[in-house]
Amino acid sequence: MSRVEKIGRATLYLGDCRDILPTLQKVDAVVTDPPYGISHSSNYGASWAGTQIACDQDTSVRDAVAEWAKDLPRVFFGTWKTPPVQNARACVVWSKGPAFGMGDLSLPWKPSFELAYICGDGWTGRRGEGVLTGPVVVSWESAGRCHPHQKPDWLMAHFIERLPEAKTVLDPFMGSGTTGVAAVRMGRDFIGIEREPKYFDIACKRIEDAQRQGDLFQAA
Repeated sequence: MSRVEKIGRATLYLGDCRDILPTLQKVDAVVTDPPYGISHSSNYGASWAGTQIACDQDTSVRDAVAEWAKDLPRVFFGTWKTPPVQNARACVVWSKGPAFGMGDLSLPWKPSFELAYICGDGWTGRRGEGVLTGPVVVSWESAGRCHPHQKPDWLMAHFIERLPEAKTVLDPFMGSGTTGVAAVRMGRDFIGIEREPKYFDIACKRIEDAQRQGDLFQAA
């Protein structure tokens, strides 16, 4: 662990989550988008085309975090290409929209969706559809996307909202900080861990901006 930033309700760690998780105090839920274990190389964006996702050669890091969080309500995003998270109670589909997905070009379907494995107890709210649709995060950097696997804010907020007792939300694979943005906007405490300095800096700025906007809203 080389750096810790405290931004309002958020505490952000630069480092490997396997080293940092044992040092944390109590958290109430995990909402995260881990490496999927498919050795993915992105084709999108000038600054990340051809880059590999760290620890994506298999699901061992994902599974280690899932074991650490086994007593918590948790969401792990994933793919049909690898086994689901152990003890998942449900699988929700995020439909990314027609602009997304390449996959095997010899097939007449695009993989324009991702999976979210739902685990643990504490979930509540109106019973709705298991396929989620909404505004998407575009695929190119010039239009605002700052991470090759960045999720839209509303998607992370959807899961956090259904955990009303989760006062502190953890994302061990923080990326550009979308889970943290959603959490602080909803008045939750947030702990994020990211091993890549570039994305850690981006997450700090995004969460700081979200915190500032929340403070301005409350003051008004």
